[in-house]
Amino acid sequence: MLIEYYHNILNYLMGTLGASFILLTILFTAVASIVYLLVIGYFITHMDKRYFVQHKIIGHETNDRPLLTSMSRSVNNLFKLLKILVGIFLLVCGIAMLVLPGQGLITMVIGLSLIPFPGKHKIVQNLLSRQSVRTSLNWIRIKANKEPFIFD
Repeated sequence: MLIEYYHNILNYLMGTLGASFILLTILFTAVASIVYLLVIGYFITHMDKRYFVQHKIIGHETNDRPLLTSMSRSVNNLFKLLKILVGIFLLVCGIAMLVLPGQGLITMVIGLSLIPFPGKHKIVQNLLSRQSVRTSLNWIRIKANKEPFIFD
């Protein structure tokens, strides 16, 4: 039954879209996956090893750090906005990768860590509590000859 269903879908796609479109889609997906892995690997290897460690400041906990200290306020705000937009983009991509090929949970952790919102630390720590996420993050860092992340 499953093989028959597969053949029906294949015949429909070949008749509707054509073989060249399907091949182009497969090639685009493969290239996008490789680029994604390179970019995420770059971000993970250039993060501070204590990035996910929670900081305590005067009775409340925060993970925020000044983004740029020597630039003007407007440039700093522009970089913060860009950081938030990249975080939202990575979060959406991570959610999509839960059903598509890719490292969905790791992408969500990185995206969430870039977006400032109340309760952010709880969500990030919930994702980081999974051993598979920690192992994957540290595996990427070890392959790049970087020290592994330190988690709380």
